[in-house]
Amino acid sequence: MEHFLSSPMMLSLFDISGSSTTYKIGNNHQDPCHFIDTHNNILLSVLDQIYHSSVVLDSEFDSTAALASLCNMRGLIPHAAGTSFQTQFGHLFGYGATYYSYLFDRAIASHVWRNLFFSYPLDRELGEKYKREVLRYGGGKDPWLMLSILLDLPALAGGDAAAMQIVGSWRIEDGVISDRH
Repeated sequence: MEHFLSSPMMLSLFDISGSSTTYKIGNNHQDPCHFIDTHNNILLSVLDQIYHSSVVLDSEFDSTAALASLCNMRGLIPHAAGTSFQTQFGHLFGYGATYYSYLFDRAIASHVWRNLFFSYPLDRELGEKYKREVLRYGGGKDPWLMLSILLDLPALAGGDAAAMQIVGSWRIEDGVISDRH
């Protein structure tokens, strides 16, 4: 989980001499493009929804016009006229649209960090629980069940629509930035 990499307490473990002020002042480094990437993933998710909706059945449908409209309404940078970026973007057809998974997994990671590790990421008991309930299976156990046990949220165990709604209510980056600056 990337949250461990930005935790001042975790970073202080790498300061062998004890001369660094990282633990005292915190790690103020933040990837300036991180939020732009998140916004882009959300736009791609919306574009994917448009391209897989009934509007494409209209003989007048123009995928470039749909992209241009989305970029001009919600994008950070307006659409560049005369371009068809979507025809060269493999994620839309060959990558399983995993930008959904990126956003979903980041929401889960943020929630786990915030609710288990944020206040004391060196907690041995919680680390052991994470290792015992999640890491040791290496993908060989139902992730919904693992998450349910880890967070003590039985409603997640089934991985059904209700579980998706719960995870969908969690925020990405919940508290990470404001607590460091």
